[in-house]
Amino acid sequence: MQRRGAGAVIFLLALVAVMLLVRLATLGSYPLMDTSEARYGEIARVMLTTGNFVTPQEVPGVPFWAKPPLYAWLSCASMLLLGVSEFALRLPSWLCAIGVLALSYSWSASMAQSRQAGAGSLDAPLTLALLASSVLFFVSAGAVMTDPSLALCSTGMLAAFHHVVIAGKNSPIWRWGFFAAAGLAMLAKGPVILLYAGLPILLWALWTGRIVHAWRALPWLSGTVLAALLCVPWYVLAEQRTPGFLQYFLLGEHVMRFLQPGWGGDMYGTAHAEPLGTIWLHLAGALGASTVLLLAAALLGARALIAAQGRITGLAPERRFLLLAALVPIVFFTFAGNIIWTYVLPALAPLSVLLASLLGPRIEQSRGWRYFTLATLALAGASVCAAIFVWVPRHVARHSSAELAEAWRGQERLAPGDLFFLGRKAPASLRFYTRVAVHTVTDPEAALQDIDQDRYLALAPARVPEVIAIAAARAKNLSVEEIGHNEDLALLHLHAAAVTPPAGAPR
Repeated sequence: MQRRGAGAVIFLLALVAVMLLVRLATLGSYPLMDTSEARYGEIARVMLTTGNFVTPQEVPGVPFWAKPPLYAWLSCASMLLLGVSEFALRLPSWLCAIGVLALSYSWSASMAQSRQAGAGSLDAPLTLALLASSVLFFVSAGAVMTDPSLALCSTGMLAAFHHVVIAGKNSPIWRWGFFAAAGLAMLAKGPVILLYAGLPILLWALWTGRIVHAWRALPWLSGTVLAALLCVPWYVLAEQRTPGFLQYFLLGEHVMRFLQPGWGGDMYGTAHAEPLGTIWLHLAGALGASTVLLLAAALLGARALIAAQGRITGLAPERRFLLLAALVPIVFFTFAGNIIWTYVLPALAPLSVLLASLLGPRIEQSRGWRYFTLATLALAGASVCAAIFVWVPRHVARHSSAELAEAWRGQERLAPGDLFFLGRKAPASLRFYTRVAVHTVTDPEAALQDIDQDRYLALAPARVPEVIAIAAARAKNLSVEEIGHNEDLALLHLHAAAVTPPAGAPR
Protein backbone atom coordinates (compact mmCIF):
# COMPACT_ATOMS: atom_id res chain seq x y z
CA MET A 1 0.00 0.00 0.00
CA GLN A 2 2.79 2.41 0.90
CA ARG A 3 4.69 1.44 -2.25
CA ARG A 4 1.64 2.12 -4.43
CA GLY A 5 1.10 5.42 -2.62
CA ALA A 6 4.72 6.39 -3.16
CA GLY A 7 4.42 5.58 -6.84
CA ALA A 8 1.32 7.76 -7.13
CA VAL A 9 3.10 10.64 -5.38
CA ILE A 10 6.03 10.37 -7.79
CA PHE A 11 3.66 10.32 -10.76
CA LEU A 12 1.74 13.39 -9.53
CA LEU A 13 4.86 15.42 -8.78
CA ALA A 14 6.40 14.43 -12.12
CA LEU A 15 3.25 15.59 -13.88
CA VAL A 16 3.42 18.94 -12.11
CA ALA A 17 7.10 19.35 -13.00
CA VAL A 18 6.43 18.57 -16.66
CA MET A 19 3.55 21.06 -16.82
CA LEU A 20 5.63 23.82 -15.27
CA LEU A 21 8.67 23.17 -17.44
CA VAL A 22 6.59 23.04 -20.63
CA ARG A 23 4.93 26.32 -19.70
CA LEU A 24 8.25 27.96 -18.92
CA ALA A 25 9.81 26.72 -22.17
CA THR A 26 6.93 28.09 -24.24
CA LEU A 27 6.67 31.56 -22.68
CA GLY A 28 8.47 33.19 -25.57
CA SER A 29 7.60 30.76 -28.36
CA TYR A 30 4.65 32.68 -29.82
CA PRO A 31 3.70 36.36 -30.09
CA LEU A 32 1.30 38.38 -27.98
CA MET A 33 -2.30 37.94 -29.06
CA ASP A 34 -5.00 40.57 -29.42
CA THR A 35 -6.92 41.75 -27.69
CA SER A 36 -6.23 41.40 -23.98
CA GLU A 37 -2.72 39.96 -23.81
CA ALA A 38 -1.25 42.38 -26.35
CA ARG A 39 -3.03 45.27 -24.65
CA TYR A 40 -1.54 44.52 -21.24
CA GLY A 41 1.87 43.88 -22.79
CA GLU A 42 1.77 47.22 -24.60
CA ILE A 43 0.65 49.00 -21.41
CA ALA A 44 3.67 47.59 -19.59
CA ARG A 45 6.00 48.56 -22.46
CA VAL A 46 4.60 52.11 -22.55
CA MET A 47 4.98 52.36 -18.77
CA LEU A 48 8.61 51.33 -19.06
CA THR A 49 9.42 53.71 -21.92
CA THR A 50 7.59 56.73 -20.48
CA GLY A 51 8.71 56.19 -16.89
CA ASN A 52 5.14 56.89 -15.68
CA PHE A 53 4.55 54.16 -13.12
CA VAL A 54 1.40 55.74 -11.65
CA THR A 55 -0.96 55.93 -14.61
CA PRO A 56 -1.16 52.88 -16.89
CA GLN A 57 -1.44 54.00 -20.52
CA GLU A 58 -2.38 51.92 -23.51
CA VAL A 59 -1.41 54.81 -25.77
CA PRO A 60 1.02 57.45 -24.45
CA GLY A 61 -0.99 60.28 -22.96
CA VAL A 62 -4.25 58.27 -22.72
CA PRO A 63 -4.90 56.76 -19.25
CA PHE A 64 -6.09 53.16 -18.96
CA TRP A 65 -8.53 53.11 -16.05
CA ALA A 66 -9.79 49.53 -16.33
CA LYS A 67 -7.22 47.83 -14.07
CA PRO A 68 -4.74 48.71 -11.29
CA PRO A 69 -1.03 48.55 -12.18
CA LEU A 70 0.41 45.53 -10.33
CA TYR A 71 0.59 43.41 -13.50
CA ALA A 72 2.36 46.24 -15.32
CA TRP A 73 4.82 46.79 -12.48
CA LEU A 74 5.74 43.11 -12.49
CA SER A 75 6.17 43.07 -16.27
CA CYS A 76 8.28 46.25 -16.13
CA ALA A 77 10.56 44.70 -13.53
CA SER A 78 10.93 41.61 -15.69
CA MET A 79 11.69 43.68 -18.81
CA LEU A 80 14.28 45.71 -16.93
CA LEU A 81 16.12 42.48 -16.16
CA LEU A 82 15.54 40.56 -19.39
CA GLY A 83 14.71 43.14 -22.04
CA VAL A 84 11.47 43.71 -23.93
CA SER A 85 10.22 40.33 -25.13
CA GLU A 86 7.28 37.97 -24.87
CA PHE A 87 9.24 35.82 -22.40
CA ALA A 88 9.92 38.76 -20.08
CA LEU A 89 6.30 39.91 -20.20
CA ARG A 90 4.91 36.46 -19.42
CA LEU A 91 7.44 35.39 -16.79
CA PRO A 92 5.67 37.17 -13.86
CA SER A 93 2.52 35.15 -14.55
CA TRP A 94 4.54 31.92 -14.37
CA LEU A 95 6.06 33.03 -11.07
CA CYS A 96 2.59 33.88 -9.73
CA ALA A 97 1.50 30.37 -10.68
CA ILE A 98 4.43 28.94 -8.71
CA GLY A 99 3.27 31.00 -5.74
CA VAL A 100 -0.30 29.73 -6.02
CA LEU A 101 0.96 26.14 -6.16
CA ALA A 102 3.15 26.63 -3.07
CA LEU A 103 0.28 28.16 -1.08
CA SER A 104 -2.12 25.43 -2.20
CA TYR A 105 0.40 22.76 -1.20
CA SER A 106 0.71 24.15 2.32
CA TRP A 107 -3.08 24.47 2.58
CA SER A 108 -3.67 20.90 1.40
CA ALA A 109 -0.90 19.48 3.61
CA SER A 110 -2.51 21.18 6.60
CA MET A 111 -5.83 19.61 5.66
CA ALA A 112 -4.24 16.16 5.49
CA GLN A 113 -2.58 16.71 8.85
CA SER A 114 -5.93 17.61 10.41
CA ARG A 115 -7.33 14.21 9.41
CA GLN A 116 -4.14 12.59 10.75
CA ALA A 117 -3.01 11.32 7.37
CA GLY A 118 0.49 9.90 7.20
CA ALA A 119 3.53 11.38 5.55
CA GLY A 120 2.65 9.55 2.33
CA SER A 121 -0.70 11.29 1.97
CA LEU A 122 -1.66 12.05 -1.62
CA ASP A 123 -3.69 15.17 -0.80
CA ALA A 124 -1.02 17.83 -1.38
CA PRO A 125 0.56 16.27 -4.52
CA LEU A 126 -2.94 15.67 -5.90
CA THR A 127 -3.81 19.32 -5.29
CA LEU A 128 -0.77 20.42 -7.30
CA ALA A 129 -1.57 18.05 -10.15
CA LEU A 130 -5.20 19.15 -10.32
CA LEU A 131 -4.13 22.79 -10.53
CA ALA A 132 -1.17 22.44 -12.87
CA SER A 133 -3.05 20.31 -15.42
CA SER A 134 -6.18 22.47 -15.54
CA VAL A 135 -6.60 24.40 -18.77
CA LEU A 136 -7.13 27.86 -17.31
CA PHE A 137 -4.33 27.59 -14.75
CA PHE A 138 -1.91 26.41 -17.44
CA VAL A 139 -2.95 29.21 -19.81
CA SER A 140 -2.80 31.92 -17.15
CA ALA A 141 0.66 30.76 -16.05
CA GLY A 142 1.99 32.14 -19.33
CA ALA A 143 -0.34 34.98 -20.29
CA VAL A 144 0.07 38.72 -19.81
CA MET A 145 -3.01 39.66 -17.79
CA THR A 146 -4.15 40.76 -14.36
CA ASP A 147 -5.68 37.48 -13.18
CA PRO A 148 -2.50 35.54 -12.18
CA SER A 149 -1.52 38.18 -9.61
CA LEU A 150 -5.11 38.33 -8.34
CA ALA A 151 -5.16 34.53 -7.97
CA LEU A 152 -1.91 34.67 -6.00
CA CYS A 153 -3.30 37.32 -3.65
CA SER A 154 -6.68 35.63 -3.14
CA THR A 155 -5.06 32.24 -2.54
CA GLY A 156 -2.67 33.89 -0.10
CA MET A 157 -5.53 35.41 1.88
CA LEU A 158 -7.57 32.19 1.93
CA ALA A 159 -4.60 29.96 2.84
CA ALA A 160 -3.49 32.38 5.56
CA PHE A 161 -6.99 32.47 7.03
CA HIS A 162 -7.06 28.67 7.10
CA HIS A 163 -3.68 28.40 8.80
CA VAL A 164 -4.37 31.05 11.44
CA VAL A 165 -8.09 30.88 12.17
CA ILE A 166 -8.98 27.26 11.37
CA ALA A 167 -5.71 25.36 11.94
CA GLY A 168 -4.70 27.55 14.90
CA LYS A 169 -1.20 28.46 13.74
CA ASN A 170 0.16 31.68 15.20
CA SER A 171 2.95 32.35 12.72
CA PRO A 172 3.48 36.06 11.96
CA ILE A 173 4.00 35.14 8.31
CA TRP A 174 0.42 33.98 8.01
CA ARG A 175 -1.13 36.54 10.37
CA TRP A 176 0.40 39.53 8.61
CA GLY A 177 0.61 37.87 5.22
CA PHE A 178 -3.19 37.80 5.13
CA PHE A 179 -3.33 41.59 5.13
CA ALA A 180 -0.33 42.07 2.87
CA ALA A 181 -2.09 39.88 0.31
CA ALA A 182 -5.26 41.96 0.72
CA GLY A 183 -3.39 45.20 0.03
CA LEU A 184 -1.65 43.74 -3.02
CA ALA A 185 -4.97 42.36 -4.28
CA MET A 186 -6.28 45.92 -4.41
CA LEU A 187 -3.34 46.72 -6.68
CA ALA A 188 -3.90 43.55 -8.72
CA LYS A 189 -7.57 43.95 -9.61
CA GLY A 190 -9.29 46.02 -6.95
CA PRO A 191 -12.26 45.46 -4.61
CA VAL A 192 -13.25 42.23 -6.37
CA ILE A 193 -11.02 40.56 -3.78
CA LEU A 194 -13.95 41.02 -1.38
CA LEU A 195 -15.86 38.50 -3.48
CA TYR A 196 -13.06 35.96 -3.80
CA ALA A 197 -11.83 36.09 -0.20
CA GLY A 198 -13.89 38.48 1.95
CA LEU A 199 -17.34 36.99 1.34
CA PRO A 200 -16.30 33.33 1.85
CA ILE A 201 -14.60 34.30 5.11
CA LEU A 202 -17.66 36.17 6.35
CA LEU A 203 -20.04 33.35 5.40
CA TRP A 204 -17.78 30.78 7.06
CA ALA A 205 -17.68 32.77 10.30
CA LEU A 206 -21.49 32.98 10.29
CA TRP A 207 -21.97 29.32 9.33
CA THR A 208 -19.65 28.01 12.04
CA GLY A 209 -20.52 30.62 14.68
CA ARG A 210 -16.87 31.64 14.99
CA ILE A 211 -17.08 35.37 14.39
CA VAL A 212 -15.45 36.23 17.73
CA HIS A 213 -12.77 33.60 17.23
CA ALA A 214 -11.94 34.91 13.75
CA TRP A 215 -11.77 38.46 15.09
CA ARG A 216 -9.35 37.53 17.87
CA ALA A 217 -7.13 35.30 15.74
CA LEU A 218 -6.09 38.00 13.27
CA PRO A 219 -4.84 41.56 13.91
CA TRP A 220 -7.71 43.16 11.99
CA LEU A 221 -7.10 46.79 12.99
CA SER A 222 -3.33 46.99 12.57
CA GLY A 223 -3.49 44.57 9.66
CA THR A 224 -5.97 46.77 7.82
CA VAL A 225 -3.57 49.66 8.28
CA LEU A 226 -0.84 47.55 6.65
CA ALA A 227 -3.11 46.71 3.72
CA ALA A 228 -4.04 50.37 3.32
CA LEU A 229 -0.41 51.47 3.37
CA LEU A 230 0.26 49.13 0.45
CA CYS A 231 -2.58 50.23 -1.82
CA VAL A 232 -4.13 53.57 -0.82
CA PRO A 233 -1.18 55.78 -1.90
CA TRP A 234 -1.49 54.55 -5.49
CA TYR A 235 -5.26 55.12 -5.58
CA VAL A 236 -4.80 58.68 -4.31
CA LEU A 237 -2.04 59.43 -6.82
CA ALA A 238 -4.02 57.86 -9.65
CA GLU A 239 -7.04 60.07 -8.98
CA GLN A 240 -4.85 63.16 -8.65
CA ARG A 241 -3.10 62.47 -11.96
CA THR A 242 -6.29 61.60 -13.86
CA PRO A 243 -9.47 62.84 -12.14
CA GLY A 244 -12.45 60.56 -12.73
CA PHE A 245 -10.51 57.33 -12.34
CA LEU A 246 -12.08 56.30 -9.03
CA GLN A 247 -15.65 56.79 -10.23
CA TYR A 248 -15.09 54.79 -13.40
CA PHE A 249 -13.06 52.03 -11.78
CA LEU A 250 -15.02 51.53 -8.56
CA LEU A 251 -18.55 52.09 -9.88
CA GLY A 252 -18.27 51.11 -13.54
CA GLU A 253 -15.85 48.19 -13.43
CA HIS A 254 -17.12 46.70 -10.14
CA VAL A 255 -20.86 47.41 -10.16
CA MET A 256 -22.29 48.25 -13.58
CA ARG A 257 -20.21 45.64 -15.37
CA PHE A 258 -21.95 42.82 -13.49
CA LEU A 259 -25.40 44.26 -12.88
CA GLN A 260 -26.06 45.53 -16.39
CA PRO A 261 -25.72 42.94 -19.21
CA GLY A 262 -24.11 44.49 -22.27
CA TRP A 263 -22.97 47.45 -20.14
CA GLY A 264 -22.39 50.33 -22.55
CA GLY A 265 -20.04 52.32 -20.34
CA ASP A 266 -17.00 50.12 -21.01
CA MET A 267 -14.30 52.45 -22.30
CA TYR A 268 -11.88 49.71 -23.34
CA GLY A 269 -13.85 47.00 -25.08
CA THR A 270 -17.22 45.42 -25.63
CA ALA A 271 -19.27 44.13 -22.74
CA HIS A 272 -19.77 40.37 -22.78
CA ALA A 273 -23.52 39.74 -22.57
CA GLU A 274 -23.57 36.02 -21.72
CA PRO A 275 -26.62 33.96 -20.71
CA LEU A 276 -27.00 33.64 -16.95
CA GLY A 277 -25.24 30.56 -15.63
CA THR A 278 -22.53 30.59 -18.28
CA ILE A 279 -19.91 30.70 -15.54
CA TRP A 280 -20.47 26.96 -14.94
CA LEU A 281 -19.52 26.23 -18.53
CA HIS A 282 -16.44 28.40 -18.01
CA LEU A 283 -15.62 26.32 -14.93
CA ALA A 284 -15.83 23.11 -16.95
CA GLY A 285 -13.64 24.66 -19.67
CA ALA A 286 -11.17 25.85 -17.05
CA LEU A 287 -10.78 22.36 -15.58
CA GLY A 288 -10.66 20.57 -18.92
CA ALA A 289 -10.55 16.78 -18.60
CA SER A 290 -10.48 17.11 -14.80
CA THR A 291 -14.13 18.13 -14.92
CA VAL A 292 -14.73 14.37 -14.69
CA LEU A 293 -13.00 14.37 -11.29
CA LEU A 294 -15.15 17.28 -10.14
CA LEU A 295 -18.29 15.33 -11.07
CA ALA A 296 -16.94 12.24 -9.30
CA ALA A 297 -16.24 14.25 -6.13
CA ALA A 298 -19.70 15.83 -6.33
CA LEU A 299 -21.20 12.34 -6.55
CA LEU A 300 -19.25 11.26 -3.47
CA GLY A 301 -20.45 14.35 -1.62
CA ALA A 302 -24.05 13.72 -2.65
CA ARG A 303 -23.87 10.12 -1.43
CA ALA A 304 -22.44 11.27 1.91
CA LEU A 305 -25.19 13.87 2.22
CA ILE A 306 -27.86 11.23 1.55
CA ALA A 307 -26.27 8.93 4.12
CA ALA A 308 -26.40 11.77 6.65
CA GLN A 309 -30.10 12.32 5.80
CA GLY A 310 -29.40 15.76 4.35
CA ARG A 311 -27.59 17.10 7.42
CA ILE A 312 -24.41 19.04 6.62
CA THR A 313 -23.81 20.33 10.13
CA GLY A 314 -21.25 17.58 10.62
CA LEU A 315 -19.09 18.89 7.78
CA ALA A 316 -15.68 19.80 9.18
CA PRO A 317 -14.99 23.56 9.48
CA GLU A 318 -12.02 23.37 7.13
CA ARG A 319 -14.11 21.73 4.42
CA ARG A 320 -16.91 24.23 4.92
CA PHE A 321 -14.38 26.97 4.26
CA LEU A 322 -13.10 25.24 1.13
CA LEU A 323 -16.64 24.75 -0.14
CA LEU A 324 -17.42 28.43 0.33
CA ALA A 325 -14.14 29.64 -1.15
CA ALA A 326 -14.66 27.48 -4.25
CA LEU A 327 -18.37 28.04 -4.82
CA VAL A 328 -19.20 31.58 -3.65
CA PRO A 329 -17.56 33.31 -6.66
CA ILE A 330 -19.09 30.80 -9.08
CA VAL A 331 -22.57 31.21 -7.59
CA PHE A 332 -22.20 34.99 -7.63
CA PHE A 333 -21.25 35.07 -11.30
CA THR A 334 -24.12 32.69 -12.09
CA PHE A 335 -26.36 35.76 -11.96
CA ALA A 336 -24.01 38.04 -13.91
CA GLY A 337 -24.15 38.35 -17.67
CA ASN A 338 -20.93 40.28 -18.32
CA ILE A 339 -18.34 37.61 -17.57
CA ILE A 340 -15.29 35.92 -19.09
CA TRP A 341 -13.72 32.58 -18.25
CA THR A 342 -10.76 34.04 -16.34
CA TYR A 343 -13.16 34.98 -13.51
CA VAL A 344 -12.95 31.31 -12.50
CA LEU A 345 -9.17 31.38 -11.91
CA PRO A 346 -9.09 32.49 -8.22
CA ALA A 347 -11.55 29.71 -7.36
CA LEU A 348 -9.36 26.95 -8.80
CA ALA A 349 -6.94 26.75 -5.86
CA PRO A 350 -9.55 26.18 -3.11
CA LEU A 351 -11.49 23.90 -5.47
CA SER A 352 -8.35 21.79 -6.07
CA VAL A 353 -7.66 21.56 -2.34
CA LEU A 354 -11.26 20.50 -1.76
CA LEU A 355 -11.22 17.87 -4.52
CA ALA A 356 -7.91 16.50 -3.26
CA SER A 357 -9.28 16.21 0.29
CA LEU A 358 -12.24 14.21 -1.06
CA LEU A 359 -10.42 12.07 -3.63
CA GLY A 360 -7.09 11.59 -1.82
CA PRO A 361 -8.34 9.02 0.71
CA ARG A 362 -10.21 7.19 -2.05
CA ILE A 363 -7.21 6.73 -4.32
CA GLU A 364 -5.07 5.70 -1.34
CA GLN A 365 -7.49 2.90 -0.53
CA SER A 366 -8.82 1.84 -3.94
CA ARG A 367 -6.79 0.72 -6.95
CA GLY A 368 -9.72 1.54 -9.25
CA TRP A 369 -10.01 5.08 -7.98
CA ARG A 370 -6.23 5.49 -8.18
CA TYR A 371 -6.00 4.40 -11.81
CA PHE A 372 -9.06 6.44 -12.76
CA THR A 373 -7.73 9.63 -11.14
CA LEU A 374 -4.16 9.32 -12.41
CA ALA A 375 -5.32 8.48 -15.94
CA THR A 376 -7.65 11.48 -15.98
CA LEU A 377 -4.89 13.81 -14.81
CA ALA A 378 -2.48 12.38 -17.37
CA LEU A 379 -5.04 13.02 -20.11
CA ALA A 380 -5.63 16.55 -18.84
CA GLY A 381 -1.92 17.35 -18.80
CA ALA A 382 -1.24 15.77 -22.19
CA SER A 383 -4.13 17.70 -23.74
CA VAL A 384 -2.94 21.14 -22.69
CA CYS A 385 0.70 20.35 -23.54
CA ALA A 386 -0.33 19.22 -27.01
CA ALA A 387 -2.42 22.36 -27.43
CA ILE A 388 0.44 24.69 -26.51
CA PHE A 389 2.67 23.15 -29.19
CA VAL A 390 0.12 22.49 -31.95
CA TRP A 391 -2.99 24.64 -31.64
CA VAL A 392 -1.85 27.79 -29.79
CA PRO A 393 0.82 28.99 -32.30
CA ARG A 394 -1.64 28.70 -35.18
CA HIS A 395 -4.43 30.39 -33.26
CA VAL A 396 -2.19 33.22 -32.08
CA ALA A 397 -0.82 33.79 -35.59
CA ARG A 398 -4.36 34.46 -36.76
CA HIS A 399 -4.92 37.06 -34.04
CA SER A 400 -1.55 38.81 -33.67
CA SER A 401 0.12 41.50 -35.75
CA ALA A 402 3.65 40.19 -35.14
CA GLU A 403 4.12 38.77 -38.66
CA LEU A 404 2.48 41.80 -40.26
CA ALA A 405 4.76 44.10 -38.29
CA GLU A 406 7.79 42.14 -39.51
CA ALA A 407 6.55 42.45 -43.10
CA TRP A 408 5.97 46.16 -42.58
CA ARG A 409 9.49 46.73 -41.26
CA GLY A 410 11.00 45.03 -44.30
CA GLN A 411 8.85 47.05 -46.70
CA GLU A 412 9.26 50.33 -44.84
CA ARG A 413 13.05 50.16 -45.11
CA LEU A 414 12.69 50.34 -48.90
CA ALA A 415 9.78 52.78 -49.00
CA PRO A 416 9.54 54.87 -45.80
CA GLY A 417 6.10 56.11 -44.85
CA ASP A 418 3.66 56.64 -41.99
CA LEU A 419 1.53 53.81 -40.62
CA PHE A 420 -2.23 54.37 -40.36
CA PHE A 421 -5.05 52.27 -38.95
CA LEU A 422 -8.58 52.49 -40.31
CA GLY A 423 -10.77 52.33 -37.21
CA ARG A 424 -11.21 53.72 -33.72
CA LYS A 425 -8.04 52.31 -32.14
CA ALA A 426 -5.16 50.32 -33.59
CA PRO A 427 -4.77 46.76 -32.29
CA ALA A 428 -2.39 46.60 -29.35
CA SER A 429 -0.21 43.95 -30.99
CA LEU A 430 0.29 46.24 -34.00
CA ARG A 431 1.51 49.03 -31.73
CA PHE A 432 3.64 46.67 -29.65
CA TYR A 433 5.46 45.03 -32.56
CA THR A 434 5.90 48.10 -34.81
CA ARG A 435 7.08 50.30 -31.91
CA VAL A 436 5.81 53.37 -33.78
CA ALA A 437 2.99 55.86 -33.36
CA VAL A 438 0.12 54.42 -35.39
CA HIS A 439 -2.13 57.16 -36.76
CA THR A 440 -5.84 56.38 -36.64
CA VAL A 441 -8.46 57.42 -39.18
CA THR A 442 -12.12 56.43 -39.12
CA ASP A 443 -12.96 57.46 -42.70
CA PRO A 444 -11.39 55.58 -45.63
CA GLU A 445 -11.63 58.73 -47.75
CA ALA A 446 -9.44 60.55 -45.23
CA ALA A 447 -6.94 57.68 -45.23
CA LEU A 448 -6.34 58.22 -48.96
CA GLN A 449 -6.06 62.02 -48.93
CA ASP A 450 -2.86 63.94 -49.63
CA ILE A 451 -0.69 60.94 -50.41
CA ASP A 452 2.48 62.50 -51.73
CA GLN A 453 4.70 59.76 -50.35
CA ASP A 454 4.34 56.11 -49.40
CA ARG A 455 1.79 55.27 -46.73
CA TYR A 456 0.85 52.05 -44.94
CA LEU A 457 -2.72 51.29 -43.93
CA ALA A 458 -3.85 48.56 -41.52
CA LEU A 459 -7.53 47.66 -41.57
CA ALA A 460 -10.04 44.85 -41.24
CA PRO A 461 -9.64 42.42 -44.18
CA ALA A 462 -13.30 42.88 -45.13
CA ARG A 463 -12.65 46.57 -45.87
CA VAL A 464 -9.81 46.03 -48.32
CA PRO A 465 -12.06 46.01 -51.44
CA GLU A 466 -13.65 49.27 -50.26
CA VAL A 467 -10.28 51.00 -50.03
CA ILE A 468 -9.14 49.63 -53.38
CA ALA A 469 -12.33 50.94 -55.03
CA ILE A 470 -11.92 54.39 -53.48
CA ALA A 471 -8.28 54.52 -54.55
CA ALA A 472 -9.17 53.56 -58.13
CA ALA A 473 -11.88 56.21 -58.30
CA ARG A 474 -9.85 59.03 -56.78
CA ALA A 475 -6.42 58.77 -58.37
CA LYS A 476 -5.32 56.65 -61.26
CA ASN A 477 -1.71 56.93 -60.22
CA LEU A 478 -2.35 55.59 -56.68
CA SER A 479 -1.37 51.96 -56.34
CA VAL A 480 -2.59 49.71 -53.54
CA GLU A 481 -0.58 46.63 -52.64
CA GLU A 482 -1.46 44.15 -49.91
CA ILE A 483 1.61 43.25 -47.87
CA GLY A 484 -0.07 40.60 -45.75
CA HIS A 485 -3.10 39.72 -43.65
CA ASN A 486 -4.49 37.49 -40.93
CA GLU A 487 -8.04 36.93 -39.71
CA ASP A 488 -8.21 40.29 -37.93
CA LEU A 489 -6.01 42.62 -39.93
CA ALA A 490 -4.74 43.38 -43.42
CA LEU A 491 -1.78 45.64 -44.20
CA LEU A 492 -1.74 47.73 -47.38
CA HIS A 493 1.03 49.71 -49.01
CA LEU A 494 -0.32 52.89 -50.63
CA HIS A 495 2.08 54.27 -53.23
CA ALA A 496 1.65 57.44 -55.26
CA ALA A 497 3.25 56.34 -58.51
CA ALA A 498 5.03 58.95 -60.56
CA VAL A 499 3.06 60.04 -63.61
CA THR A 500 4.99 59.44 -66.84
CA PRO A 501 4.63 62.45 -69.18
CA PRO A 502 3.52 61.83 -72.79
CA ALA A 503 6.21 61.32 -75.38
CA GLY A 504 7.55 64.68 -76.62
CA ALA A 505 6.14 66.62 -73.70
CA PRO A 506 8.49 69.11 -72.05
CA ARG A 507 10.14 67.79 -68.93
